[in-house]
Amino acid sequence: MRGTVVTMTMVAAVAVTALSGALAQPARAAAPVSPTPTRIASAGPPAGTVLRAGRFVVDPEGRVLLLHGPSVPPGGTVDTATVRQWAAAGFNAVSIGVRMEADGTFAGTSGRGGVPARVTADGFDPGLDQLADAVEAVVGQGLRAMIQIVPTASAAKAGDEAYAEGLRRVAGRFHDVVGLVGFELTTSTGSPGLNGAVRATDAHHLLWRQSAASFDPTANVVTNDEAALLVGWAAGDPATVLRLVSAADTTQIGWFFDRPLSDVTLAAIVRPYPAAVAGVPVGFTYSPSGRLLTLAYIPAPAGGGTFGGRVATQIRVPARVYPDGYVVRASGATVVSAPGAGVVCLVTDARASRVDVRVEPATAEQAPPVVPPAAGDPCPASPAQSTTASAAGQSAGSVARTDETAGPVADKAAGRAQDGVNGVLLWALPLAGAAGMASVLSGLRWRMRRGRGGRVAVSSDQRFR
Repeated sequence: MRGTVVTMTMVAAVAVTALSGALAQPARAAAPVSPTPTRIASAGPPAGTVLRAGRFVVDPEGRVLLLHGPSVPPGGTVDTATVRQWAAAGFNAVSIGVRMEADGTFAGTSGRGGVPARVTADGFDPGLDQLADAVEAVVGQGLRAMIQIVPTASAAKAGDEAYAEGLRRVAGRFHDVVGLVGFELTTSTGSPGLNGAVRATDAHHLLWRQSAASFDPTANVVTNDEAALLVGWAAGDPATVLRLVSAADTTQIGWFFDRPLSDVTLAAIVRPYPAAVAGVPVGFTYSPSGRLLTLAYIPAPAGGGTFGGRVATQIRVPARVYPDGYVVRASGATVVSAPGAGVVCLVTDARASRVDVRVEPATAEQAPPVVPPAAGDPCPASPAQSTTASAAGQSAGSVARTDETAGPVADKAAGRAQDGVNGVLLWALPLAGAAGMASVLSGLRWRMRRGRGGRVAVSSDQRFR
């Protein structure tokens, strides 16, 4: 018995030593970005990955997602304090732009008056390093991130060759990032083969392309097959913004707002909405005059199958809309969040075939003030997984859904359990102990992806210049 304990202790020590060595190595030295990245094994999507089931955007649990958030142009990075303000406004995602050169590289800026920082001889892209800082700030606060690839004029002329190289570089750098919406091309051009440039190193994240919105030809959306997100706003005046936001609600799609944020625009776009629906939405409406949100859904995954465990519906309720608090009335589901929570959490009642929800202003002294959501999962629940074969299949196949039919992925639960960590953790975790390994991971996981350290914080009034 004693020999066994000693042996296990020695093995655990070796595991920790090996892991520490791996984490201590700078990402640029250990796995430099290369024009021909190494193909990775498909093991299930990182936690929070955005997938697709038909026309719906879904998460790995099969919940329908509606993404609301700002769009940050290339050259601007995001600090944690600003992301917290966005979360308090009810946003649950951010689109982050990065500028691509004609050779498919990402030069970035040096931070000194916007002087370009050139790609190094060993393939290091300073633009992707700066992008990694911004993505880390966003997903670290529990929001999702879209990576928007914006080509220079010469890159746009280069066409598919530049796009394919850029996609390989970006996907190779961010394939294991949690909470990623996918990669957006700010163009509708390019061959279907560009999907393969992503899939060469990333089996799970979606490729989005811009096109005109079917519900308003003056606006733009990005699409992945049937799914769409509103990204190009015709104008920033309140009337236009309200019209487009309402059209997105009616169409049941999310959006990224590409105009400067101000009190005027925030008043138009900040509203309560179902951020994650544990079912198929029948419809939802929001009345700005009465500040009334109504939501109805069928409690079954959009891709078919059934939910397992207590998968919660999440409704974002900004304090800006409900300064005196709110009240929730639900039929077919039970509210499990605390009064005044910035995210209302509902769990479907047993044998319920439909859920109806109303969120409206509270009368004076009827409810506590709204508390902005903290970082992390706003609706923690008991362990759960969906048996949604279709939604799970999207995780491995939707990147090229227009090229081939997505196949089922049986290891979706394993992908969630992995939670975005690499294979080293999968064998080291049982030996070293979950608590200790999680502590190491939380502080150092990003060092494995980033080629160089150093975040350039940009204040909120600079982001949209």
